Amino acid sequence: MDLIRDDERARPLRRGSASEVLSYLLAAAVALSALSAFPAEGGDPVGLDDEGQEETATGSIVLEIYLDGGERALIVGYLQAEGLEDLAFLQGFERFYDQDTGELYALGDGLTTVLGDGTRLTFEAKGWWEELHLAFHLPQDAEVMAVSCSEGLDYSVAEAEDSLAVEVLGCEVEGAEVVIDYVIS
Repeated sequence: MDLIRDDERARPLRRGSASEVLSYLLAAAVALSALSAFPAEGGDPVGLDDEGQEETATGSIVLEIYLDGGERALIVGYLQAEGLEDLAFLQGFERFYDQDTGELYALGDGLTTVLGDGTRLTFEAKGWWEELHLAFHLPQDAEVMAVSCSEGLDYSVAEAEDSLAVEVLGCEVEGAEVVIDYVIS
């Protein structure tokens, strides 16, 4: 009996155990906290406004967007921006935003629209973005029909453990728009 207890103490984390999940979440929180330690708001000229004058970067977006089987979405991550007014994707969302750290938590149903048998996700963020990293986690039984992104953005689709992930990346982009059409099997 002592050998079994000693073995369990030597390997406290079992796949799928509560302590493994908590360890994973703690590691993710530490990694996201490290991102906030280096603000991405730029002061260097990176573009031109409508009058041909130089403008500075609005900031950066690093977000994980989790969609359930219905129309609700949870948005978690970091957003360094001058203001939230031009961020259409946050309209209708309950949100917590810490201006100092850039942490954003939002819950709502304004990103998706049901179109017949399918669903359309629309994400739009106006402004100049120095860095953009979005990960859309669709339900596991979703099938992506089409993805379109504004100029300067690239995407990839991959199966994750509990979801289908559509990842969108871009640097120094004017406005960001992502449209994902998918169906639930």
